[in-house]
Amino acid sequence: MRVLLTPKSKEILFSFLKEKYQVSNLVELAKKLQRPYKTVNHWRYDYKKYLPNELVKDCKIPLKIVDKQEDNWGAVKAGKIGGVKLQEKLKKEMGEERYKEIMKLKGTRAINNLWKKYGKNKLTEMAVEGKIRKRENESKKLEEENKNYFIDNEIFLDLKNINYSRNDAKKKIIFPEKMTPELAEEIGIHLGDGCLSKNRNYFSVKTNKKEEDYMLYLFRLYKKLYNLNLKLMRLPSVVGFEVYSKAFCEFKNKVLGLPYGEKIHKIEVPKAILDTKNKEVYYALIRGLFDTDGCVCIVKRNNKDYPIIALGIKSEKLILQISEMLKKLGYLSFHNKQYIALNGIVMFKKWAKEIGSNNSKNFDKLNWASSITG
Repeated sequence: MRVLLTPKSKEILFSFLKEKYQVSNLVELAKKLQRPYKTVNHWRYDYKKYLPNELVKDCKIPLKIVDKQEDNWGAVKAGKIGGVKLQEKLKKEMGEERYKEIMKLKGTRAINNLWKKYGKNKLTEMAVEGKIRKRENESKKLEEENKNYFIDNEIFLDLKNINYSRNDAKKKIIFPEKMTPELAEEIGIHLGDGCLSKNRNYFSVKTNKKEEDYMLYLFRLYKKLYNLNLKLMRLPSVVGFEVYSKAFCEFKNKVLGLPYGEKIHKIEVPKAILDTKNKEVYYALIRGLFDTDGCVCIVKRNNKDYPIIALGIKSEKLILQISEMLKKLGYLSFHNKQYIALNGIVMFKKWAKEIGSNNSKNFDKLNWASSITG
């Protein structure tokens, strides 16, 4: 049985499901339900989408059901798949070139021969191959459209208005004179897990306590960029580090344009990064953001492991900027007001090759997912 709910009831239901499975977002919920993220997102936001009854039946809050249908109602409505409709389906799933290659005959007879010759499993495999080729071609088309955008500008930073305290001079703190991939990655980390306070001249990065090895990577990065000797701070639920420095905070705010205080709805990609129009700088920023606010999920799709890369971001402007950067880099992504998601093996492999990760929680999953998806 499948049910159609009112928009308000859908909102109530998904709040209940998040609480039931102890998750905070749809990406994590999809993993718990063992369904593709795209499917779960459609269930939540497409108000014409029918939901499986098993999602609804355990909800203790009354829900308003608009309509009910049997599980196979879609197939009954569409009628038996065959003839022209099946040809169109195969053409869409396999791709134009593959469809023409295998289509030796015409009409229904050809479709019947295909089913007899290849069988359901083989045709499904061919359809998957066609979808993969289609995604690859769409990605390459995006890259081709934006190839003239990346001109590798060298962007120098104006450091003359930074005020140094005695403590800064004692620490021998330094600052990069131009935008580099290393600095872009550090900015991505700041956008994800950083905190900047003007009153205390304070900056910190805190992550999950299981990511202590990532902190060691950050210590090397901050030493190279700023000549900072950081100390690991361990708290009950997080690990991280703190920096007290007037010059460092002014560099972050005055030079890079990163805001003090609460980041929600305020953070955005610094102009100095966008103006480089440099792929490596863009990759590095996205990597830093991914390593702090991103994850890799593996869900089941047609009984096969299906990878999803997701970034949770609390700024709609930043989401739009990152989505546009990914598009220019040839990535096919989906986004809403809180998340960016890249679905499927094509985007996963492209990400692993070009952007990657310096956080073992993601690095290990990228390697593991690569081994199970081929």
